[in-house]
Amino acid sequence: MLLLDIDGTLSPIAPRPEYASVPEATRDVLAALAALPNVHVAVISGREAVDARRLIELDSVWVIGNHGFELAAPNASPVPRADVVPFGHAIATAVSRARAIASEMEGVLVEDKRWTMSIHYRLAHPRIVPELVAATERIASDLRLRLTRGKEVLELRPPVDVDKGTAAVDLAETLGALSGGASVLCAGDDRTDEDAFRALRLANPSTVTVRVGGDDRGVQTEAEFSVPDPAAMRALLESILEQRGGPTGN
Repeated sequence: MLLLDIDGTLSPIAPRPEYASVPEATRDVLAALAALPNVHVAVISGREAVDARRLIELDSVWVIGNHGFELAAPNASPVPRADVVPFGHAIATAVSRARAIASEMEGVLVEDKRWTMSIHYRLAHPRIVPELVAATERIASDLRLRLTRGKEVLELRPPVDVDKGTAAVDLAETLGALSGGASVLCAGDDRTDEDAFRALRLANPSTVTVRVGGDDRGVQTEAEFSVPDPAAMRALLESILEQRGGPTGN
């Protein structure tokens, strides 16, 4: 089982979410891996599942969207968790309020992901960040949502104890990846991916964990290994494909 984050792992970080792109060579190696017998490829993202699927342009892989709040099997539409659905109205209200705030702050972008929402400030001046955080905290408190932080992004989620770690373990159990003889590789670049690293290592100590970008921005990773960038991550996937006897395109 290969469990892979998208932004910053398969795709270089883009200034705006809609500008992100997974290179064709990376999509090719993912498709080749997913076509092999006894290999399951899954992407796990903070993006909405349909958006994650759009980025990778592959129907043959599993997609965990919204940090675990929804799941799409290969060639199937995403399904949200039942305990998340009741918070849809609160998320919609949060999006409306956040957009009103963002309209007064240059460089702040609001991403509506239906079951969660993100406020990106990568393009904003650092001086506005404390005010933005305080305003987002008020929205979270008023609507009883949970606030989390990532790389230059604030996220509001339903107060359900789900993250990339719980979602990763659930899917691994479903696919039999925690049984004896199975192997798991998990790769990511952000704080949220650390949850998956920890949870999978607890569930299956032989899980291989890879941080893309290494120990950047002062974040101490729990991954065993690191690669410098998405291009190096693709090279690692190509090596796995070659070890599995798949077509490498060389």
